[in-house]
Amino acid sequence: MTDQKLSGRSSVVSFVLMTGLVTAAATGLFVLLDPRAQQFWVQRWEMLAGFVRSLFGGG
Repeated sequence: MTDQKLSGRSSVVSFVLMTGLVTAAATGLFVLLDPRAQQFWVQRWEMLAGFVRSLFGGG
């Protein structure tokens, strides 16, 4: 293994990606475990599905 240090840009990119990954994981866990969050997102997905259906002439 080489002992090269990360450049400043690589360090910032790595930090941003890891922060995004951790935030997405925490949000996903919250949605899976909290019934109120589940209900909220189910309603949003149903609204989106209805909108997409209306674009294609569905009922």
